[in-house]
Amino acid sequence: MFVFQEHELNRMLDVVITNMLPQRSPSQKPVPANVLFLSARYAHYHSSPELLSRLLLSAMDKINHVVEMHQLDMTILAFWISNANLLLHYLKKDAGLVGATLEFQQHLSELINEIFILILRDAERRMDRVMDQAMLDHETIPGFEDVHFQNEWRLFKPKRKSPEPSMLEKRYRPPSPKQRAKPAPRNITSLLSSTLFVLDLYDIHSVIISQVLSQLFYWIGAELFNRIMSNRKYLARTKAMQIRLNVSILEDWARANNRQPEHYESGALTTSGENVVDAARRHLVPVIQLLQWLQCFSSLGEEFEALKSTISQLTRLNPEQLLHSTKNYRPEVGEKGLSREGMKYLVELKTRNYDKKHSRAKSLSAPPKKGGSSNSTPISPIAGNNALNQKQLPSSPLQNSNPTIVINEDEEDAPEENLLLDPGLMLPFSLPTNTDMLISYGAGLGGMNREREKKYQPSVPPEYLAKLDFSNGSTRNGGGGGGGSGVSGWEEED
Repeated sequence: MFVFQEHELNRMLDVVITNMLPQRSPSQKPVPANVLFLSARYAHYHSSPELLSRLLLSAMDKINHVVEMHQLDMTILAFWISNANLLLHYLKKDAGLVGATLEFQQHLSELINEIFILILRDAERRMDRVMDQAMLDHETIPGFEDVHFQNEWRLFKPKRKSPEPSMLEKRYRPPSPKQRAKPAPRNITSLLSSTLFVLDLYDIHSVIISQVLSQLFYWIGAELFNRIMSNRKYLARTKAMQIRLNVSILEDWARANNRQPEHYESGALTTSGENVVDAARRHLVPVIQLLQWLQCFSSLGEEFEALKSTISQLTRLNPEQLLHSTKNYRPEVGEKGLSREGMKYLVELKTRNYDKKHSRAKSLSAPPKKGGSSNSTPISPIAGNNALNQKQLPSSPLQNSNPTIVINEDEEDAPEENLLLDPGLMLPFSLPTNTDMLISYGAGLGGMNREREKKYQPSVPPEYLAKLDFSNGSTRNGGGGGGGSGVSGWEEED
């Protein structure tokens, strides 16, 4: 434990929180969590509940202030989400503090949730700057710039100073330095890689990292989908081909950086949870199916059965989205659009889908037929969705502990009912369980990884012991000095 005087509390917290800079050294990265935990043990076991309360409340205020001041610095955000998660693990592992710090543990969980959102917003902000140029306008296959579209005229044509190379020559000619300098899908994958590097650098748990990547892929997929649907420029066959190739580069990145979160469900000995490839595949399906539809529907011609078969395979697109993309489609010169019978079929699908949605909403809002007084209010899923519309914080683990209650089996893969997707929607967020933390921050299954277990034993490096010594040389450590002595007896004391 770490012995301190009450009048030195603010100075101590300034050293380990306010003035603390992210450190890359394995022994220094968890210093804030270690000092706060060892100080909490001293206050709980050898001082008073009032000192423990003051310590935890003051620490939380200072951490919140640091996070608020550095909302756009992913390095500091990653440093503090790592320390907050580690401190939460320490408190839950200690037999005495687990019950005495319940309120503080709840605040820590909320803090981790908020930092999680700030990390996402910072990554999204960086990718948003180059999204159009990198993913929508970048031409992986050169030579399609000379494609002409129906009902579009070029009034001012530039004079050709030299004969233009053929399309085949353009495709096989290596890109010029100017072309290579333009934004490309590699800009997006580089930002994903840098985000992953920072999260790994500060030892953030794999369960949180997998949720960060899953949320980013959802945001990318939703943004691409909306920008394609909202700009007629991209509703064309050749543009869809180019964008599909760019999206495939994101899929390649997911395969190259695939990892399984270290989540152990219900005492299982094997990890479970969605890996990076599965998350990317799931969240990119809507935009991929939209691009497939743009590439193929004009070639269906009068084959009505082929059209029905194609639409039945596009399970993540609703009739409104299909009809909008078809009506605003930019056909090339000589390219035929969808047949009249096909357009009529899409309109019927949209009408049928509207009627189904209207009848479902009507049935949900109907009062119960049996039991209950006139003053009782029926529980409706619609009322429960009001919290999701705020789009401020992800759902807590308690709210999403049993998602099968909300999602019907026949509607689990149903497409969104709106024309556009919601890029601001937060996916359910959950913290690593106690088992996950014990295995990942301990000796692992079988207790073989003693080196990692020693790494995550709470201790204070000697250089920080000197910074925290405000009494001119008196020992500050209940274990008797030394950087590693802060862990003496921390599991045995009650």
